[in-house]
Amino acid sequence: MKISIAKTSGFCFGVNRAVKIVYDLILSGKKVCTLGPIIHNPTVIENFKNMGVSIVEKPSLIPDDTILIIRSHGITRSTLEYISLKGVKYIDTTCPFVKKIHNIVIKYSNKKSLLLAAGNKNHPEMIGIRSYFEGTSYVFKNLNELKEILKKISNRNYDDVILISQTTFSVEEWKKCAFFLKNMFTNIKVFDTICNTTHSRQKEAEFLSKKSDLMIVVGGKQSSNTRKLYEICSTHTKTVWIESVDELVDSIFYGCETVSIVAGASTPTDLVDEVYNYIKNR
Repeated sequence: MKISIAKTSGFCFGVNRAVKIVYDLILSGKKVCTLGPIIHNPTVIENFKNMGVSIVEKPSLIPDDTILIIRSHGITRSTLEYISLKGVKYIDTTCPFVKKIHNIVIKYSNKKSLLLAAGNKNHPEMIGIRSYFEGTSYVFKNLNELKEILKKISNRNYDDVILISQTTFSVEEWKKCAFFLKNMFTNIKVFDTICNTTHSRQKEAEFLSKKSDLMIVVGGKQSSNTRKLYEICSTHTKTVWIESVDELVDSIFYGCETVSIVAGASTPTDLVDEVYNYIKNR
């Protein structure tokens, strides 16, 4: 059996930066808490919990004498204003690519503008992005959802129409939606805010899935970018999505001569190595 690991597997820049900051604080003896999970990977979160890192869901629950870590997905404007007003000690590990989107929507934010955002409206990154925009905003997952939204707003006039995407959105779906909107609005401003790492991972996942009998996608089930990898791979070949090596069963390898492993941007390299070694030694 031939086993391949995607070259783009492992932490992306933003996740690696956030995780390293937390580890450095812990090793220096600091008390640390995060507002929600710092990244979407259960193994990393459990490891941090065992090291004393607490997770709070509301800023009002932040313990005293604790450094708050703002997660890589970013937070809402109101939450940032609250912790600043309360004098909470915090370190902002929001991914620079997410910060870039915040700055874009702030620049064009007014009550007569329209923001069209490609992504998941319930994802913390998207919730944060929309909070910085004062005008009307809509979120869509695909071209069909976008068309339904446009039916509602076809007769309205906006000073500016802004198009952005979640950093982990599907590259192919983005191209279709952007092309469609450019033909709908003469005043639309299009910002391709899918991060470079996402683009590379999706491209490599497609390439490997077209020449593999089985694809194994490693990553948290809450991870948006990992879900996109699974969707891409399962289009071309048999694909399983696991969070850890414990979920693998021998039966999925029957009849497979080529197996490839891809991993989300919040998946540690050691988890990918465990999967590789399991297959190699089975």
